Amino acid sequence: MIRQVSVFIQNREGRLSEMLKVLKAEDVNIRSLTIAETADYGVVRLILQNTDKGLEALREAHIMANETNVMAVEIPDRPGGMSDMVELLTEGGVNIEYAYSFLPQNTSNAIIIFKIDEDDDEKVREVFDKEPHANLLESDELLMK
Repeated sequence: MIRQVSVFIQNREGRLSEMLKVLKAEDVNIRSLTIAETADYGVVRLILQNTDKGLEALREAHIMANETNVMAVEIPDRPGGMSDMVELLTEGGVNIEYAYSFLPQNTSNAIIIFKIDEDDDEKVREVFDKEPHANLLESDELLMK
């Protein structure tokens, strides 16, 4: 499992900047970031180089943040790559709650971060154990990408 930080911020000018400045001041590197928003608030989901340090800094700055376990899989960066991955999980009986991706600099593959019900962890591992073109990543492997 990968530790993701979720930050809840008001959807108003400057709030994202404030949050990012907190991480910058503590020298916490962001590996991946996605934002889901509504009219009133946003949820910023982050994969941090140092999750504990980032969470502590955000909380000390009175920014609402929590930790969620997610999974990460490295797949070929090609048309249909994510579709194939989702199809494998669907066939394996796994529902994806949400997902986002990033392209690391040192590989030609894409990395997909996805949230599942934690009870499906073993199903996911079984699915990807059988798939030669997908590499389920552990936290330290992800942070090295």
